[in-house]
Amino acid sequence: MVQIFFVRQWSLDPSLFVDRLAERLRSDGVELVEGARVSSVVDRSGRTEVRTSAGTFRADTVVIAAGIGSRELVRGLGKDIDLVAGKGYSFSVAAEPPPSRLVHLGAAKVVLTPMGKRVRVAGTMEFERDADRFRQRRVEAIVAAARPCLRHADWDDRQEEWVGSRPMTPDGLPLIGPVPGHPRVLLATGHNMLGLMLAPATGRLVAGLLTGMADSRLFSAFAPVRSVRRYSWRVRDTRGE
Repeated sequence: MVQIFFVRQWSLDPSLFVDRLAERLRSDGVELVEGARVSSVVDRSGRTEVRTSAGTFRADTVVIAAGIGSRELVRGLGKDIDLVAGKGYSFSVAAEPPPSRLVHLGAAKVVLTPMGKRVRVAGTMEFERDADRFRQRRVEAIVAAARPCLRHADWDDRQEEWVGSRPMTPDGLPLIGPVPGHPRVLLATGHNMLGLMLAPATGRLVAGLLTGMADSRLFSAFAPVRSVRRYSWRVRDTRGE
């Protein structure tokens, strides 16, 4: 077995990170609206607005950063983007002692991340139409692959079993920039498996696009125009079924 040790590699708890980020934003005067489901983004007649379950919000510019959900919001603008859901699974188990740092089990395609007294176990790349369907057998496959490498874990006491969709693009590059035909609507999605890692750089690029200070080389490399096409609405005729 080949082992590779990366000295400058860290991990973090994404939930804790988001909570701390929200605290900082609120302290800076940013209004956060939580628990609101976005139904559509409207951009016409010089008006840009976001329609949600908590009301309609108008803005000079809208940034769509909704992961795989960005696809449906862009379709509402009459465009389609090459974005598919790459489903990943995770859960947590107790382990004594837990790993002292992130462990990537290359052959098993599983990642072990210490989070307090528990270990987050994640893996799998699943492609299917239903991005929300949870398949228990996928979790069981991860357990079978990781069990020999973490023998002191309580694999029968799994908690926080979860499935989530990574927004995958054909060329592996994110989609950052204006939606073609809608200069007041920006996309920031398609980060594949590196969303948290690339979030700060994406935020910097989006800020540059809004202020006119963006690096033109970066803008051209990630511009959504390479992956956006006209969306054709299709109505299925169910008569006679």
